[in-house]
Amino acid sequence: MDALERYTRAGLELAGDEIDETEIRIIRLADGIYGDEMRALDAADLSDVWPEADMDPGRAPRPR
Repeated sequence: MDALERYTRAGLELAGDEIDETEIRIIRLADGIYGDEMRALDAADLSDVWPEADMDPGRAPRPR
């Protein structure tokens, strides 16, 4: 059991959920696809980025 599996199992057990091997494989697959980008986004300094005002997910972002 590696760090990802320990972290996932511990977090879900705290929430009262159990996880099986199929779910662990799906989480590993998602981490393999998106993991590097998610870690880079987590590490990025976004303190100077303003949130988009009046966000509408159904519409493309408007330039300022």
